[in-house]
Amino acid sequence: MSLSGSRARVLAVRRNRILVAPDEPVRPLYLERERIPHGDATVALDGPSGDGFALLEIDAATADAEALATLGLRESDGRFADVMMELGRFAGPERERLLRALALAQWANDMRFCPNCGRALRWDAGATTRSCDDPVRPHRHFARTDPATIVLVTDGARALLGRQATWPRGMYSTLAGFVEPGETAEATVAREVLEETGVRVTDVAYVASESWPFPRSLMLGFTARATTTDVAVGEELEDARWFSRDEVADMQARAAARLPHFETIARHLMAAFASGRGTS
Repeated sequence: MSLSGSRARVLAVRRNRILVAPDEPVRPLYLERERIPHGDATVALDGPSGDGFALLEIDAATADAEALATLGLRESDGRFADVMMELGRFAGPERERLLRALALAQWANDMRFCPNCGRALRWDAGATTRSCDDPVRPHRHFARTDPATIVLVTDGARALLGRQATWPRGMYSTLAGFVEPGETAEATVAREVLEETGVRVTDVAYVASESWPFPRSLMLGFTARATTTDVAVGEELEDARWFSRDEVADMQARAAARLPHFETIARHLMAAFASGRGTS
């Protein structure tokens, strides 16, 4: 798809940060393509509406002021911001564009050189692929997404939640882990829960998925029923334990007050359990 028209707009991304307007609340700052002094915005981000957006991937190693200067901007014109905690502000096509841009920028930042020949990679015009300039046979690489599972484990009345040592005090969440080669997603759920908590599960049921480009994951949400309840915390977690519905509801309320725009599939799974309405 060509985005060379004068009306095409560009979203500048630096790894997991996007260009936003200088004011609050956070809102993406889209640039007119014809005003960008240099740089090649070739990655199509438009959806069914065909509103002509593209991604400009900025080297994450440069300073913010230098990155802004390459776009013909001053520090008073805009800034680069981490929007992970602000995703709840965006919905529909806007959210999809941001997630897609972040995922592609993360991948491009890691995939700078061809693993086959070592040559530098460049974006292919109008595509979400990168290729080298091997004179005999150029190698084309497609953006990669890593599948991961996230699961709400219950014993009927309680939910099994864990926490990492780096998280804010009192914060617990659902259990998660990456799918390993040769595994099904359901097998990953059972393995990760056992490794992290010592609890065995059955009745693993898919609920929904979520793009989580931090760095470039597709989170597959599940529920599962515990067949054992004794908890033995593994190396990956600082703590894990069982919570009642009221305790989960309390935790959700505190989290919403601290991070009102932090929307994740984990939060939805926990809210559904706390309300007793299920996860449909």
